[in-house]
Amino acid sequence: MNKLTKLLFSVISSVAIATSAFAGEFTVSGGVKATYTVLGNTGTSGTNAIGKGLGISNEFSLSASGELDNGMTWSYAQDIDGATVQDDASLAFGTDYGTVKICVSECGLSTKYAFDNSAYGVGSDTGYGGGGAATTTMQYGNNISAYNNIQYHAPADVLPLGMTFKAGMTPGGAGGSANASVHSVNGDVTGEMKQYAVTMAPIDGLTLSASYYDFGEMGNKDGRQKQEGGSYAANYSFGQFSVGYGETLHAPAQRMTSTSAGSAVTQHYENDAFSIGFAVNESLSVSYTEENSEKKNKAKAAAGNTATRTDVEMEITTIDLSYTMGGATLGISNSETSNDSYTSGDDTTETIVAISLAF
Repeated sequence: MNKLTKLLFSVISSVAIATSAFAGEFTVSGGVKATYTVLGNTGTSGTNAIGKGLGISNEFSLSASGELDNGMTWSYAQDIDGATVQDDASLAFGTDYGTVKICVSECGLSTKYAFDNSAYGVGSDTGYGGGGAATTTMQYGNNISAYNNIQYHAPADVLPLGMTFKAGMTPGGAGGSANASVHSVNGDVTGEMKQYAVTMAPIDGLTLSASYYDFGEMGNKDGRQKQEGGSYAANYSFGQFSVGYGETLHAPAQRMTSTSAGSAVTQHYENDAFSIGFAVNESLSVSYTEENSEKKNKAKAAAGNTATRTDVEMEITTIDLSYTMGGATLGISNSETSNDSYTSGDDTTETIVAISLAF
């Protein structure tokens, strides 16, 4: 990490020496998506046909780029979502020694979905499965894009076998505001986050991916199980088929000593998934994806007793279809979830019909 810090300092110092820049280019891009969703549940509470929904979402991306008079390149991107809120942003400087990026709620390095070949989207990341509540979605761990962060990307074509290397870190528990210039603490379990990602293309059609992250402790929070996790995946395309497989391990931050005897806490999550995609022709694609996640719970043992386990496995199977018509894409997705939210006997079914326009 000391070498990485020195390299980041050298590149940033070089950028600071630049006294002027050539006029840059400015572009606007984005997309809009209309969806109709039907969500049903046959869980332990007996709830059925949770509801139907209709909505429109959109996001605009403002991009600018240029070149400094010392030959370095720069680029800036700012997203504006459906509520006209400026949220995700990134500023990058390209040099002969690699790229340095400063990111606000952007620039994720996780390879958790590197296995995916879905025609519409992986089930745990779309519709109900992609909801914001951390306790109601399949747990894949954290991504540095959730925080303000700084990154270093190694130069292209320097490493063998088409390898890429990226590393990022946050300034402590940094806030997510685009204008945050002082660090603020995000709760009592979050310290400085570091994340690394590596990809490799050893043969045509095959991509291998891996990522790892961890959080440091803060003050008197030391001694607990720190939050850490990682993912690896392989994805292979041949002809009209694409096949991918991946695994993820995620351990949440916690302290066993803070729980009473018999109270179960989550030690970690073990995930595995595979995805098969088939391009029928240039316009029509279909896919099948299956995701499994086992929540490993363990209760603190009372004196003289053995700790008990209460593991629960959650599964999401998704069938997608997409059809492209010029600048429009029609997508249909059906996801079936068993043991939803890691609750035994709680099953959910969701069907999404969407039309997307890019501009």
